[in-house]
Amino acid sequence: MFRSNQKGEGRIGLVVAIAVVGCAIFVGTQYIPVRIKAYEFRDVLRNEARMGAVRASNQTVTQRILEKAEELEIPLTRKNLKVRRTKAEMIVSATYEHPIDLKVTEYVYRFEAEERAPLF
Repeated sequence: MFRSNQKGEGRIGLVVAIAVVGCAIFVGTQYIPVRIKAYEFRDVLRNEARMGAVRASNQTVTQRILEKAEELEIPLTRKNLKVRRTKAEMIVSATYEHPIDLKVTEYVYRFEAEERAPLF
């Protein structure tokens, strides 16, 4: 009866929904690996602070962290990595920026972490 007036309207909604879902999947495939590497790198910082406080020099800890950053393809430079010791603790801090190309724009993921471990 009234079908002739509603021809094709449901297809536009479907196309828009598919486009939104496709964009979300694309952004996820670009962003999620960067976040996973950042979480893994934070664990590296934590472990190196703990182990370095007990048995390694600052230079050794710095070198191991930079090697792991290179392995994870993290754009960390020696300038952005600080390894310090106080009388009571070892402090490891790192910062870097990782650009993510989203084809329409570029998002810059900023990572900042500081891990502390007591000296024994």
